[in-house]
Amino acid sequence: MSRMRNQQSRLLFRGLLGIVIACCCMLGVAADLQLTPVRVAPGVYVVYGDLKPASYDNDALTVNLGFVATSAGVVVIDSGPSYRVAQMLHRAIQRVSSYPIRYVINTGADPARWLGNGYFKKLGVPLLAHEEARKLMDARGADQLRAMQVLLKEKAHGTELALPRGFSRDMEEVRFSDSQLQLSYFGPAQSSGDIAVWLPRQEIAFAGAIMQSDALPALTADSRLADWTTAYDSLAGLRPRQIVPGRGTLGNLARMDADTRAYLTTLRAEIEQAVQRGASKAEIISQAGKSKQLAAFKRLEGYAQLAPENVLQALRETDGLR
Repeated sequence: MSRMRNQQSRLLFRGLLGIVIACCCMLGVAADLQLTPVRVAPGVYVVYGDLKPASYDNDALTVNLGFVATSAGVVVIDSGPSYRVAQMLHRAIQRVSSYPIRYVINTGADPARWLGNGYFKKLGVPLLAHEEARKLMDARGADQLRAMQVLLKEKAHGTELALPRGFSRDMEEVRFSDSQLQLSYFGPAQSSGDIAVWLPRQEIAFAGAIMQSDALPALTADSRLADWTTAYDSLAGLRPRQIVPGRGTLGNLARMDADTRAYLTTLRAEIEQAVQRGASKAEIISQAGKSKQLAAFKRLEGYAQLAPENVLQALRETDGLR
């Protein structure tokens, strides 16, 4: 009987030890992520994401996050891909501002831009996005969350779906104290519902997925090159002095033109010209891989992986080749 009790005690001890080790591992994981806000202008900050593909090592933080800090409160621009990243973002904000968070704005339905919403929802912070993005989140959120849980494993702990309130107008204004933010929708870009956050007084744009630098733009199943270019040109029409791209480093309009618009228009021209010549799908794919015009964008991160997929996505929007 005593022997049985000793065996049960050992099993219980091992079980408790396992729980303690797991908890310690979780705490260690949470402690090793440091987000560093970079000052763009007084009260305006960006937290840069990794240009590499989403992975366990980079916490799937592959987009830029941002925030605007004022004496009346803080507005967060995109909440990140997980509860953990959102929590670390909040801690980074607290190193800059002691004022409460007033809003979280999602600039699109990319999971890296909104799956951290649940953290801020628990704090009672209002969440806001364009209605078209909210619809995509509603339709795809469960799948996005499962994929993120598989990728991030224990780093996804606590991540839950939290849909934002959607607005359907082309522009929604967030104003408090002496701060003014315009949430501008110019039509579909990388996906439906992609918006920019425009700070008219500072002439700074958080461009979301509409503009990026340093990395090749990635077409999705929702992307239409003509629509994306139109949205880009509409945002460019505001003549921002500084642009925080959805991915890549801060820059001016000339830089975004070189890294985003030029690629979108070059790819569209290559596809349309090939279709007009009567080239087959296989021929177009082969020609695109040899194109000197497209090869000019090999300098952008992710070209080798994304360029062939982008051609396929562009072909899907071309009549007769679906």
